[in-house]
Amino acid sequence: MATGPAAMAAMLRELVDVLLPGDGRFPAASDAGTHGVVADRMVAQSGETALDDLAQTIEACGGPLGPLAASERQEVVRRFETNHPEQFETLRMIAYLAYYESPAVVRAVRSLGHVYNDAPQPAGYAMASFDKTDPHQAPAHRRGHYVRTEDVTRLDLMPLPANPLAAETITQDDAVASGRGAIAKGAGSKPADQAGAGPTGDGT
Repeated sequence: MATGPAAMAAMLRELVDVLLPGDGRFPAASDAGTHGVVADRMVAQSGETALDDLAQTIEACGGPLGPLAASERQEVVRRFETNHPEQFETLRMIAYLAYYESPAVVRAVRSLGHVYNDAPQPAGYAMASFDKTDPHQAPAHRRGHYVRTEDVTRLDLMPLPANPLAAETITQDDAVASGRGAIAKGAGSKPADQAGAGPTGDGT
């Protein structure tokens, strides 16, 4: 049965606040708008029934959450995690990503003195230069290898056909093929239109 719009919005708002309740510095998930982003991404990932399925799961675990005390809401979510681990993991991952890319949460993280962006790209992060004396950057176990940038050379492509995707052509005279599956001269192949044909009257 489809969940009403108001009940669905309340369910999502209450659920994300159990997962990410916030504190004096960080906003509650619903205050950061996480529930709206979660709704969009769940539908995009799992289809139109994703939110109805979620509401039914919450109800089966003891919901709805609205009338319950905070400790009772947490118990419902614990049952959700235990009884429906895959559905819970999907919800939690979507909620966490949505929360930590919210402008309000980005600002809260930065207020702690961290350099933080809502996504690694395109801004990126400054990295220190490679230090070969650091054992974490240059392990001493000697497994594997690398090629120094200055020693990298171009791959020789001359042995490859000029057009690897060209249609294959084979002539009976000299059995030279071009394109895919190129063969050596003198291999004795037949023209492509005779490939696999049986003996003919002239012995070919």
